[in-house]
Amino acid sequence: MSPTKEDYLKVLFELGAWKIQVPNKEIAERLGISPPTVTEMMNSLVKAGWVTYIPYKGSMLTDEGAKYAKKLIRKHRLWEVFLVKNLNFEKDEVHDEAELLEHSTSDLLADRLEAYLDYPSHCPHGGAIPLDLMEKQEKVSIRLSDVELNQPVNIARMLNEEKLVHYFQRANLNVGDQIKIYEVDKTLDLLFIHNISRDENVELSQTIAQYLFVVIEEQ
Repeated sequence: MSPTKEDYLKVLFELGAWKIQVPNKEIAERLGISPPTVTEMMNSLVKAGWVTYIPYKGSMLTDEGAKYAKKLIRKHRLWEVFLVKNLNFEKDEVHDEAELLEHSTSDLLADRLEAYLDYPSHCPHGGAIPLDLMEKQEKVSIRLSDVELNQPVNIARMLNEEKLVHYFQRANLNVGDQIKIYEVDKTLDLLFIHNISRDENVELSQTIAQYLFVVIEEQ
């Protein structure tokens, strides 16, 4: 499979397309390309059996597509851990480097890298690395933009794209923080969030909030 197709599968999985239909427009925005280009690639992935597509609803990974995507994401996250832990990269610097490395990493190399790193459970952005833990995390996590008002949640992971990581850092929103949305302004597309862990308030657009994944705080 080409690196470009692998990138599509990975983005689909990270946007939740193993359990929901993700609109092609959202995929286009995430990859910074035109919707027609995404549609063309989705047609190719459908023919290959990696994706199913429903007009006006979007694309969803098949079981085989999700399985392939998880293996690729595991490699990406392992390299992110290595770059931060061993080469002193900042967590907002590692995405592009790991993106290059993941495509040329064999399963054997990934296994050896995981052992060398002493079997890390999560990447610097909160993403689970072992496949079983990754699946468990994806099942319980939801987008912050889908959380009900005043529902306490914990930040589980953030989409590991450089600009997004910068944005969340400036907002002082970190993996592990407990937060809640206390007000929504649909006109301004804003969520008003109280960071319970840091006793701070922050404003976040709903568009950006869909790239922050949280788990509901147990009562």
